[in-house]
Amino acid sequence: MLAISLPWTKEDHVDIARMLQSVKDMGLDAIEFGYTLTHQQVETMIPLMKTMGLRAASVHNFSPVPNDRPSPRHVSNYYRLTAVDEDERRSAVQWTNHSVDTAVRTGAKVVVIHAGMIELGDPRSPELLNLYKEGRADTAEYEAVRSHLLKEREQIKGPYLQALNNSLDAVMRYAQDQGIKIGLETRYYPTEIPNFSEIGELLDKYRSYGMGYWHDVGHAEVNGRLGITAHEQYLRSYQRDLIGVHLHGVKGLRDHNAPFCGDFDLAAVLPYFQKDTIKVIESRLGSFDELVAAVKKLKEVF
Repeated sequence: MLAISLPWTKEDHVDIARMLQSVKDMGLDAIEFGYTLTHQQVETMIPLMKTMGLRAASVHNFSPVPNDRPSPRHVSNYYRLTAVDEDERRSAVQWTNHSVDTAVRTGAKVVVIHAGMIELGDPRSPELLNLYKEGRADTAEYEAVRSHLLKEREQIKGPYLQALNNSLDAVMRYAQDQGIKIGLETRYYPTEIPNFSEIGELLDKYRSYGMGYWHDVGHAEVNGRLGITAHEQYLRSYQRDLIGVHLHGVKGLRDHNAPFCGDFDLAAVLPYFQKDTIKVIESRLGSFDELVAAVKKLKEVF
């Protein structure tokens, strides 16, 4: 299955009917319910999809966006399953379960989750990323910053992983009861959870409940470029648990370009994805024409 995550543009006000028609015009017949969709947009999409002959490939937590109270964070990180604050953690579980409900309603089989983050200064790790962007990744300064960041992450991760396990104990039971799989996604920033080894630990614990591995090519590529974990190590290690992939292009450390756009050789990792792997284009920066070209090329491969 080849799909695209909606909405695929940065428009503030998305015309859902026009967006769905654009998906058809790209040559696709499946979508992912993205994490920026409001309740109203989800309710609008569901009947329109049936009318237009579109299927739901997956749902990206949180979908719909929580509307119980405002959050200062990006919508993809509205509540954290790793929150040590119990009220927030329970809210994260509640709204993840709402995403499971969206999957049930739409016929999607997988909910993709961002598992959370360790509260370690600025979560975007700006010092490390800025050094890389300045071309200083081969310097002793860069190595010192990276080593310190990863060491500190290891030292303080305990309470956040415990909170995540408490959250997943509830989420996985609910998803299993509903017949929905949970896709554990590769993360972008070094302070996010899970890192490479934590993916394996979580899969070992929750595989029997229906957890699988969701590979994000951009996140994994950035991890490799930062010198944390080589991109293909994720794919070699977690191949048997792979249930889905987010496909996009990368330029420098900027991902979510249209597939095949940028300086990342996407074709090199495509052989890892099998016929039954859910393949979702996740591109907020690609133009319509770039996405049409990408769809054509991906169909030739898959």
